[in-house]
Amino acid sequence: MAFLDDTVRRTMAAVEQKFLFRKIGLPFDYASSPDDFPSKAFANAKEARANLPNPGGLGGGYHYSCRNHALLFDGYLLRMELGIEGSGDEAIFDRLIGGLIRLATVAPKSFLISGLAADGRGFYGQASLDNHLAWAFAVFRGLATPVISPESQEKFRSIAGKWMDRVKREKFHLHSVDGKPIASGDFSRADPEFGPFLLAMLLTTARASGDEKDYELYGAMAEEGRRARLASFRDDEVREDTHRRLWRQAAFALLADFDPEPSRAALARDRLRANARSASRRIGDWREWKAPPAGFDLNLDWRKRPRASFEKSPLGFIPHASWAVIDGERSLAAALHAMYVMLLAGDAELLEPHQAEMEECLSVVPWFDLVSLNAAAPVVGVHARGVELGLWDKTLYDSRRVVPVLESALSAKYLAPDYDARNPGQAGHRSVSVDNRGGEAEEKNGGGKRKRRRRR
Repeated sequence: MAFLDDTVRRTMAAVEQKFLFRKIGLPFDYASSPDDFPSKAFANAKEARANLPNPGGLGGGYHYSCRNHALLFDGYLLRMELGIEGSGDEAIFDRLIGGLIRLATVAPKSFLISGLAADGRGFYGQASLDNHLAWAFAVFRGLATPVISPESQEKFRSIAGKWMDRVKREKFHLHSVDGKPIASGDFSRADPEFGPFLLAMLLTTARASGDEKDYELYGAMAEEGRRARLASFRDDEVREDTHRRLWRQAAFALLADFDPEPSRAALARDRLRANARSASRRIGDWREWKAPPAGFDLNLDWRKRPRASFEKSPLGFIPHASWAVIDGERSLAAALHAMYVMLLAGDAELLEPHQAEMEECLSVVPWFDLVSLNAAAPVVGVHARGVELGLWDKTLYDSRRVVPVLESALSAKYLAPDYDARNPGQAGHRSVSVDNRGGEAEEKNGGGKRKRRRRR
């Protein structure tokens, strides 16, 4: 049985130093050099407001922040719940708590943003259903754990209520930050395409509020059209977007574990397994990835690139030839998303035929060398969920399994307005080299491990 924790720890160090901006507790899409961060690599607040380089911010550096943040949040949280976290993990996770809160509180009227510019204020005004579900999944995880303090959980409840109030006012139709409806943004239909997303969002709100009326609304939506929102989803497209499949699975996972009506929970579990079987065909995609040549240098400065129509390029510009490396990492992202989908199902019998392939991918790919967080962010959660199911690192799990207690749970102290001013060394982005041989990285990213009271 493989022991993968050392590789994952190096991957986490790379994520923390190359992608995570600790001042705002949120990640960026690409790894930048210190000289490029943030002015050359990523869109600033003024550019985001002007929809540059495009309305969704694709290529601007934080289009995928919310989704990748949710995966990191889940992975770090599960490591702490299992008692396998390492030195400094608590400090980083505390930052992620703050980032989760910022995603729904920076914009006016509880608009959920996709990510934040480095100034902590700039964001793009386009809404995304995947972001809604990813954020709800992270909030739900945060509400159902003793790792996070009651004070932070109360903050989650407050912002989740305000977030859903906006979603209801917009009648389950995506709107931009200025209130304009987005074409094809209606996710209220009682069908299996968007149904699981809406149900998971409603169940998150009910869990946050504890209000019987919220549970009644959830139940009514779940039963509408003879449970049409939980009907079988078509599976005739193997190359379905892997992000969308992952968040659909996250929705099913919440419904399967927390739907108060047993027959609906059982139906969601069936959908979990069916989605996992379908996703298994993508696990081998990681073998399509090829390492970049020696001396490779990623050019992220999109401002100097020729402009292009959105029909010609969804980025709104012609990317530098070096961006081919980002495209090349899509196969890794697809494979990791497929693994996440399978692990969320929690079916050991279904996972057994694919265990060796997953272990090989996690142990062979040099995750610390990647330039796209889409491929690296799922690694932490994939590893932790595999540990939980006993697929790998069993000795680590058995020797360190402890249960956190609420008296020592984490609160987002990094949200204090003067924290960064008092602790400048812990506030910024670092893009230093990571020791690929397994040594410590240059910076500890948040300091030493705090002592916590635990009980077995």
